[in-house]
Amino acid sequence: MEHKGFTLVELLVVIAILAVLVALLFPVFFRAREAARKTTCASNVRQLAQAWVMYAQDWDDCTPGGAYTRFADKYTGRSPDGKRYTALWGLRPYIRSEEIFVCPTQLGWDFSTTNPLLDTHRPRRGSYTSNYDVMDIPMAAIERVSELIVFADSYNPWMDCIHDCANCTGGCSSFVWDRIGRGCYQGDCTKRTDWHGGGINMVFADGHARWAPLGGIYYRNWKRDMPEWHPNWNKPITQDW
Repeated sequence: MEHKGFTLVELLVVIAILAVLVALLFPVFFRAREAARKTTCASNVRQLAQAWVMYAQDWDDCTPGGAYTRFADKYTGRSPDGKRYTALWGLRPYIRSEEIFVCPTQLGWDFSTTNPLLDTHRPRRGSYTSNYDVMDIPMAAIERVSELIVFADSYNPWMDCIHDCANCTGGCSSFVWDRIGRGCYQGDCTKRTDWHGGGINMVFADGHARWAPLGGIYYRNWKRDMPEWHPNWNKPITQDW
């Protein structure tokens, strides 16, 4: 019996069906992959939260320091050994690997170099910013420990929020709103700041870690001494002040 091959129309129908299946399944695979990455990132920040607590316990209830703190030059950020450290670096004895400094969804910064003169940043690679306002101080100086952010997803190794600064343009906007809050890093929307489903993972001063949408994070979460009567106390970081 003579074998009859597929006609052109039949082949086109099969290709069309496959294209529809791929179009339907690809977003599912993408969401599943991102969900796995978000879970890994959440695990990273939980480990950072535990390391933060252990560091304070070992160092007389003081928080880790780094560049621009009392351990380094306030203008260059360099320590006596010439390095620029973030507070993450002080947590290394309490974590399994430096790999937890990097979120699998997004690499925040990469200062890796083969030039020893330029190899000054520690960690070289990372994804979690350190809130300058709660570093290198006694834990007792942090009154709202459950509200103050310690580490968070970010392209910046350091983050701060100087409110009512006479010499600053737009208060916290150049650091918090422009670099996390409005969803695009410094106006570049090819670099989204809401890495995980419209929000970011964070560590808080009391040692808990959680995810929150950008609209659910407030300026008071960044600034230690902001009074409740301040007009931006209840303003989310998605809004400039």
